[in-house]
Amino acid sequence: MILLFCGVLCVWVGTVAAAWSTTIGVVLPGSSLVFYQTMIRGIERAASDQHVQLLMRNPSDGASLETPNLQRHIIDYLVQQGVAGIVLAPEPLQGASTASISVPIVLVDRASADYKSLSTVSTDNFEAGRIAAQSLLPVLRKGAKVAVLRLAPNIRSTSERENGFLSVARKEQWDVVVDSYVGYRPRDAEGLIANALNSYTGHLDAVFAPAEPIAYGALRVVEAKAIGDRPRLVVFDWRPEFMTGLKRGVIYADVVQDPYRMGYLAVEALVGALHGHPVLSTVFVDVVTVTPNNIHDPAIRAVLATYAH
Repeated sequence: MILLFCGVLCVWVGTVAAAWSTTIGVVLPGSSLVFYQTMIRGIERAASDQHVQLLMRNPSDGASLETPNLQRHIIDYLVQQGVAGIVLAPEPLQGASTASISVPIVLVDRASADYKSLSTVSTDNFEAGRIAAQSLLPVLRKGAKVAVLRLAPNIRSTSERENGFLSVARKEQWDVVVDSYVGYRPRDAEGLIANALNSYTGHLDAVFAPAEPIAYGALRVVEAKAIGDRPRLVVFDWRPEFMTGLKRGVIYADVVQDPYRMGYLAVEALVGALHGHPVLSTVFVDVVTVTPNNIHDPAIRAVLATYAH
């Protein structure tokens, strides 16, 4: 009996060791934004639950936009290190057709035509942009003066959000008087946001900021205005500062993604595929709209609790 137990134990230990010997690579666009910090926590939790190791290499935020094909070089390095597959939040490639990667890829946060992937786990960004605009329907009328602050023309996720918002603006016949790219670095964005909003000399009724760095800059710019001159600010993503902005009424609504769940599901899909299980080609993770009125709802608090602190 003791020998039988030892035999079973040795088989079990050997199985666990074999499972943990699998390493998957992870490449995100950066790691300093709260959004990516939270996604990394989801990725790490899934790796632990799936008994795989991670080899994560993230450029500094924005570096892969400034250095052509930086992510592709990182991917090549991970493949050389023997990863079994890669979870990738892709930045656009320059001067290249669809990249040929020798290991399976699951995309997270955004789709891309630059890489052949098994699955894409993300927000339905066009619909989320529509949801952001629809939050304003009770308070804006035809002819309302609206500003859309854009991130960058070649980032698919934010472009889809911006276009989703604008689709509702056109339908409702709002007057989009500011439609400007303000960049992806929070410190630079704040000055560009102030310039963009101040370029319209009349009163703005609403401002849409479709990503964390823009949202943070827009919050600071709008909060600096006199109370009677503040537009309704609709932001995207989450930072601790946004809680204060909501409570003080500076933020009208915040469309919050669930990057923790995105990261978790992306790893889960990749590991499943490595074990021969079918995966969905597209997985959309729901957003929640946070307002001063619902900020204490259990469902809202559950999503916010997943964010890195």
